[in-house]
Amino acid sequence: MTALKTRTDYHPAVRRRFDLDVKKHQMSVLHEDGLYRHLRFADPKSSMGWFSIITTPGQLTIFGDMGTYVFAREQDMFAWFNSSYVNAGYWAEKLQAIDRNSAVREHSEDLFKRWVLENFWERREDYEPYVAAQIWADIRDSLFDPYCDDSAAGRHDVVSRFISSGFEYHDSWELNWDEYGFRFLWCCHAILWGIQQYNASKVEVAA
Repeated sequence: MTALKTRTDYHPAVRRRFDLDVKKHQMSVLHEDGLYRHLRFADPKSSMGWFSIITTPGQLTIFGDMGTYVFAREQDMFAWFNSSYVNAGYWAEKLQAIDRNSAVREHSEDLFKRWVLENFWERREDYEPYVAAQIWADIRDSLFDPYCDDSAAGRHDVVSRFISSGFEYHDSWELNWDEYGFRFLWCCHAILWGIQQYNASKVEVAA
């Protein structure tokens, strides 16, 4: 099957993983009656990365190895999703149900560590160099402790309690270090790719 085609790629890491996961997938049309569709995509020799897309008027459901999400917007959801790129933010606004094991947005350790580094870098000149060096050492020991609770609540807790030579964080519970979850983004790519495969199959039949 053809690879996913997008005009803009906002999630390159997820895109690379998705392309690899579906490289050997095949499409099966299990049901098709106007806007009532059930498509299944899977590698015939493996259950890894399989997924199904089901549409009814005004609703689209994707479920499979990467979770389950239900979207609602227009009568023909294939037409609504037929975009030139994955618009995760806008699509997330149309969610009606979310996989219980895969949140739409999840805490990101990369964003957390980047924020800690940038915050310290912007404030370091408020302190004598030797004091700033000690503060950074304390930050590494406390905030980057590999044995620390790395959940969103755990990170907020350790940040709110941190203090070193007068360096501390205020209103830390208002901060947000989350981003769209991998599984949600994977499923968004799967929807776009699945629709492209379906549309391509219609062109082949017409030809």
